[in-house]
Parts: sequence; structure tokens; C-alpha cells
Amino acid sequence: MRYKVLHVHALPVVSGSGINTFLTMRDVDRSRFDAELACAPGGDLENLVRDAGLTFHSFPNFVQPLDPINDLLALIRLTRFLFEKKYHIIHTHNSKTGFIGRLAGRMARVPVVIHTVHGFSFHDREPAWRRRLFRGLERMAARWCDRMIFISQPLIDWAINENILRDRKKAAKIYSGIEIRQFRPATASDKQKNRKKWEISENEPVVGIVSKLWEGKGHATLIESFSIVRKKTGKGRLVVVGEGPILGDLERLARRKGLQDQVIFTGFQKDVASMISMFDVSVLPSFFEGMGRVLLESMAMGIAVIGSNVGGIPDLVRHGKEGFLVPPGDENALAAAIEALFQEPDFAEKMGRAGIERVSEKFSAKAMVRQIEALYLSMLAKKGFS
Repeated sequence: MRYKVLHVHALPVVSGSGINTFLTMRDVDRSRFDAELACAPGGDLENLVRDAGLTFHSFPNFVQPLDPINDLLALIRLTRFLFEKKYHIIHTHNSKTGFIGRLAGRMARVPVVIHTVHGFSFHDREPAWRRRLFRGLERMAARWCDRMIFISQPLIDWAINENILRDRKKAAKIYSGIEIRQFRPATASDKQKNRKKWEISENEPVVGIVSKLWEGKGHATLIESFSIVRKKTGKGRLVVVGEGPILGDLERLARRKGLQDQVIFTGFQKDVASMISMFDVSVLPSFFEGMGRVLLESMAMGIAVIGSNVGGIPDLVRHGKEGFLVPPGDENALAAAIEALFQEPDFAEKMGRAGIERVSEKFSAKAMVRQIEALYLSMLAKKGFS
């Protein structure tokens, strides 16, 4: 028997949660599962899904900010859609569509409702009223699903501490894997070729970040830290890969720091591996993070990494082994870590080799999808499907 699975994702952007969703859809055993996606239209995630020959359902009412009218319309439409299509599994992602999708799944009596926790919205940088609201919504929505997939152990601990995960048997820890074959260490000639494209010299130390340009990812902290490194060492380039609403603010900050010639804003780049290949150090200085996929991608390519000591990042990076962990928002600590890796390239290379080994052992996309398949089949069996 083939089972119908509907993934529900908020925005059609190629982010960590979007890639996780796409890989799960694409690589699941198609002799047993038909995977489809319900998502807001118009972005690169939609293109990925359609280009892979998978079914994409457009839900324009899936908007990111709180919007009671659109949110209600999205709930009504999704519930009707589920009644009509008769899916065996609804698998939700992100906070808002996780709430709407889980509720719609229960209202439409979908046999199995699964939610992946990529992160929570009630982090410290949100106003107190939003934290209380989102915490309450997450507690409520947790009752409407059969299982919750967590992509890191710290997320499980967070859910327990916030009284979201009341029944620990509901939790399944499945790391968000990467396609290791796409993130192999670059040859010296490829690295030189990619640097030449962006007018970066062969021997110049480069620190880079690959992330959507949104608040909370720590881009401003990174620019401030890079300014400190430049003043102390007089060398280095910063490469910022990604697009998003704070681009203008970051460009202005770089100009104020006199770094307009040392900071390169590349915009969105489809070939992430070629961008990472230029880096000597890959940084993700987030204030909150479910896991930090780009750190895994960088580790797989043999690049030393620096991440904030928040969320799921410490589950990936062991301080002093694959890279460094620093406090979020601490410009001086981040600057010191970058400088240390700039000044000791042999140490950075050693960390890179440790990263390759760690990713190969624990964080492949293939392992992730096989675990999700097993979870699907287990839950279906409990509901009387065989």
C-alpha cells in the first residue's frame, strides 16, 4: 500500500527547514509514500519541489507575521483540502504552519499528525507578550499531534522546560541531515577559481556566513566582530551570502565601520558549496537556532566553524574540536575566535578534518530520511494500517 503524505511549510524559501522538508519529500521511498507540499508560493523552495517532479500546492494565506484574517482563512482552506484529499499523514514544519496544520489535521481526522520542531518563536529577543503567546500556542498544538520530531537534543530540553513536551514518548530526535556528496572538500584549484570570481586573493583569510538576512542570525554582531579583527590584524575579508529584509541595514553598518571594501554581500546563491569553499572560517552567530545546517555543510567541506552557544548548535559543534562556541551577541568573543583561526591556519585545518569525520558519522540526509520513514510506518501501524 502507498501512503499519501502532505508536508506543510510556511514560506517557499531555501532555509534550513525548507531543505529538510525537500530532502524528506524527495528521498522518501516512493514505492511506499507519495509526498506533496502545501506552502506559500513564489520562492526557490517551490522551484526545488516542482523541478524534482513533486507536487506543490499553493497556499497564499500562509504568511509569516501574525495575521488573524489570513491565518483563519488558511486554517479553513487547509482543513477543507485535507477532507477532500484524504491523506494518511500530515507532516507540519515551522511554528505558524505547525499550529495551523496540526489543528487542521485533527479537525479533518487525518490518521497521523507529525510535527517537526525546527525551533521555537518565543526566544529572548521577542517582546514578553509574544513569548507568552507563542509559548501558549505551542503547548496547545503539542496535544494535536501523534509525534514531534526534534532536530537536536537542546530543542527537546527546551520543550520539556517550557512544559510543551508533557509526554516525552511523543518526542523523536532525528538530526536534520545534509547531502554529504554535495559538500565535499574543494580542491585548491576550485577554491582559487571561486575566490577569483569575487576578487578575493588566494592567500587572504576569509570568514563567511551563509544565512537568510533576518533578525536573530547575528549578522550585525559578525560585522562588528570583523571590524575588531581588521583593526587588530589589518587583514581578512567577510563574505555574507544570503538575502533578506535587513540587507540595507547591514550594508550601512559596513560603511559606517569603513568596511565597504572588505565586506562582500553576494545575495542569494544557489550553489552554496562553491561559496563555502572560499571560506577559511564559517560563522553562524545566531541568537537562537534550532540546529544550524550551514555549520554541518561547512564541516563536511573541511572548514573550521564558529557558532553561538545556543539552541541546537552545541549538539553539532564540540568547542575546540570542530570549531568554537561563543556567547550570542558577544562581539569580542567572536572576534577573538575569528582571529585565532586566522592566525593559526594549521589549527583551523585540524578542526576542518574533525568536522568531516563528525558529519560523516552522524549527519547524513540518508540517515535522516530512513528514520523519518520508520517513524511514519510505526505510527501508521498503530492506527491500523499495514
